[in-house]
Amino acid sequence: MVISPPANPHIRPADANASSVASDVEAVGRIDAVKTVLKVLTQTTGLRLAVVSRVTPESWTCCAVLDEMNFGLRVGDTLEVATTFCNTVRNMAGPLLVNHASQDPRFKDHPAPKMYGVESYIAVPLYRRNGEFFGVMCAVDAKPASVSEDKLEVFRHLGDLVGHQLEQQEALSERDSQLLGAREASLLREQLMGIVSHDLRNPLNAISLAAATLMRRTDLDDRARRGLRRILDSSDRANRLILDLLDFTHVRTGMVLPVKPKPVDLHELTQQVVDEVQLTAQGRALDVQCTGDAQGAWDPDRIAQVLTNLITNAVQYSPAQSHIRVEARGEAREVVLSVTNAGAVIPESLMPSLFEPMTRGTTEGSERRSVGLGLFIVNHIARAHGGHVDVVSTAETGTTFRVHLPRG
Repeated sequence: MVISPPANPHIRPADANASSVASDVEAVGRIDAVKTVLKVLTQTTGLRLAVVSRVTPESWTCCAVLDEMNFGLRVGDTLEVATTFCNTVRNMAGPLLVNHASQDPRFKDHPAPKMYGVESYIAVPLYRRNGEFFGVMCAVDAKPASVSEDKLEVFRHLGDLVGHQLEQQEALSERDSQLLGAREASLLREQLMGIVSHDLRNPLNAISLAAATLMRRTDLDDRARRGLRRILDSSDRANRLILDLLDFTHVRTGMVLPVKPKPVDLHELTQQVVDEVQLTAQGRALDVQCTGDAQGAWDPDRIAQVLTNLITNAVQYSPAQSHIRVEARGEAREVVLSVTNAGAVIPESLMPSLFEPMTRGTTEGSERRSVGLGLFIVNHIARAHGGHVDVVSTAETGTTFRVHLPRG
């Protein structure tokens, strides 16, 4: 078997004899939340390489990686520890943010930008729950960035989560178990939900409130108003991501998404959601068609979440000049909600996994860096109502997602 060399010649392949570190790499690999955390880091910062590494005074080893810039790093690969910014984090025992290394007086002579071409870097140290240093969680890019200091707080909380789960995995390994017990799963769910719902949502709500307050001023010029609108749009997207992450965690711990059905007219709800999305998708044509009887008992907040995810998805993955059709059709035994866009055809090979987390139907719109939970959540909300979702995608008719909701 021929193994392709890494993209960077300074990367050393995994050493099969380094058993003392191999168990740490395996422990990180068993933490399901790590993949989601790395996705959140790239989405939050815009940097294209996210890594969890084991760092000792003698070595740097990759434990988990999300590589969207073809750096060539794989799980188990090693770097010379003294050449890495992670070694700096280890020595200072604190977070580090570098936006343009080659022009930063602190790091312009550091080996990292010279050997690896690293220009932007944000990281926090990882600790086991007993306080022992484990390694570093970081996001990296070859391009200069403008990451703000407040992102370090997000990194710190997610780093605490990874460190806690690492200790749990090690304890489970000692008991020869590969599954979280009920108590450990409950701790993970409560901690992740606490981090997301409190530590992330509160500052986002403060940002949204401040921007909305400023928007009401009458002395703003067009440039300032556009800037505030971008802040509000970004806050809305981040809040939707947080809601999806909360639901994802709920489902992954074996629980059905909670729904609270009550009488609702899905025609009215559909128009309301379209009007709300239209505010953040100005310039896009959203056509609404409502037919039949759409009254019944469903959870209006959950159905609004379904429609928002599908319409936002259609906006992201279709040409700016194209129309998006939203339909609520009442039938004898069910109401069918559908969203149609003229984006690229979804390949047939992706259809079986389209509703799995971290899956995109096309590469178009990838600059929005979606974590890829929207369709996963849509599917589970439909199932929680006793319904289902299907999709048809052709070059002639575009892509249509249909949500079938029984009247109950």
